[in-house]
Amino acid sequence: MQKIVFTTVETHTLGEPTRIITSGFPDIPGITMMEKKEILEQRYDHLRRALMCEPRGHKDMVGALILPAEHTASAFGVVFMDAKRWVNMCGHASIGCAMYAVEAGLVPVCEPHTEVVMDTPSGTICASVRVENKKAQEVTLHNVPSFLFADEVKVRVDGKEYRVAISFGGTFFALFDAAQLSLQLDAKDIEFLIPFTRKLLAQLNKQYEIKHPSLAITRVVNAEYYVATGEKKQKNIVIAEEGQIDRSPCGTGTSAKLAYLHAKGNLSANEIFVNESFTGAKFYGRYEAEDVIGHYRGIQPMITGSAYITGKAVYVIDENDPLTYGFTI
Repeated sequence: MQKIVFTTVETHTLGEPTRIITSGFPDIPGITMMEKKEILEQRYDHLRRALMCEPRGHKDMVGALILPAEHTASAFGVVFMDAKRWVNMCGHASIGCAMYAVEAGLVPVCEPHTEVVMDTPSGTICASVRVENKKAQEVTLHNVPSFLFADEVKVRVDGKEYRVAISFGGTFFALFDAAQLSLQLDAKDIEFLIPFTRKLLAQLNKQYEIKHPSLAITRVVNAEYYVATGEKKQKNIVIAEEGQIDRSPCGTGTSAKLAYLHAKGNLSANEIFVNESFTGAKFYGRYEAEDVIGHYRGIQPMITGSAYITGKAVYVIDENDPLTYGFTI
């Protein structure tokens, strides 16, 4: 039986893993990264499951498939994935890819800053990598234009009404003030929040028509629960609709929150917003410029954090193995 071999670079961004896939996939047709993502969903989802799910991964694994660039000014393209689906945008994984590009020499490395331009399904992004002695120290991600889609959205879960904001930071997020649940957002709260999130997002997607003005993105797929810990600080837990838990403060979620704060008049250009995960890890967010996305006023968010290589691996997909294409628990 056929065996397929993949090579990967294992990384983490503030504790959240990214498995960067450097070889093993066939050539993917399509011009844009969104077109390539759709082909991957249709034809190669079994390979995503094999690399993200057990026995090679786990339910919270995240991956990034390196592809040829869509635009001549970009270093490469990337399509993101996790244990349940292909993903339009992932901030922490983008930071990991930028760090990897410098460490692996995929781009000309300059000190003190090296620019890494990447094409994603949500658009082209740029990361500025701070470099010392040829080693990546810190990454500032210039994310896709982000905007508040809807505020004070009412939704009922288990017979009780809650209010959320729906904001876009590369994907759509439900921003949920955890005071509504009397939670302080510690690790012990996750057991309750996973089933609550499934119900919350299912109701939002059922009750409201959610659509990006120019991209084929039509669902709220993540909830960001937050508690304010200072004037420009918060603590959060981010959970995806299938129950995945972000160990980092979530790059796209931070972008969505920056867009929300901007729209509410609570964050000015170049003010720093500190987004802290329940693990204690922190992203530092800001924006320099406003933007217009369709008829929405938004921003161009910037997220700063660090990422590290934890290993390199070779994975074999053996079709004699009945579990070769993965399983989840």
